[in-house]
Amino acid sequence: MQSVHENSGKVARKGSVRRRSRAEKVGRLKYIIELIKHLERKIDQVDLRTRTLTAGLREWMSFQPSYIQKVACEDEVDVEIITCLMQRGVGGLLPSAIAAKLGEYGLKRWDVTRRIQRMNKKLVKELGQKVAEKRGHQWAPTNFALEAWSVGDREKVG
Repeated sequence: MQSVHENSGKVARKGSVRRRSRAEKVGRLKYIIELIKHLERKIDQVDLRTRTLTAGLREWMSFQPSYIQKVACEDEVDVEIITCLMQRGVGGLLPSAIAAKLGEYGLKRWDVTRRIQRMNKKLVKELGQKVAEKRGHQWAPTNFALEAWSVGDREKVG
């Protein structure tokens, strides 16, 4: 079952054809990128399921302040902003007052507002709740955040 090609002189075997892998067909780099995208889609599906379960069980769950900070905050400045809001309580603070308290970070009032909005967006995506809300021109912690911090304080004491 051997035939010799006229041009090459190589022997070709019939019946034992080696097929190229997907990586060889599209290129190794494109193949790896496709695999990564596939894995990212799977991770997004798992995240969606987790969020759905959390949304269904939210009323029976109590969240720790550390978890809320881990989800919402990007750096220590965000943590300091939340700490300022929690110390003030229900009354709230003007963004300029928060910026003045955190003068060491060189924040302006619009930086504080932008950071709070970003934290709210992250927390809404993850838990469906906001960490702070506008009351007039002031930012004040939401009832959700106040409950979380009061539960955290009770556990530290108890």
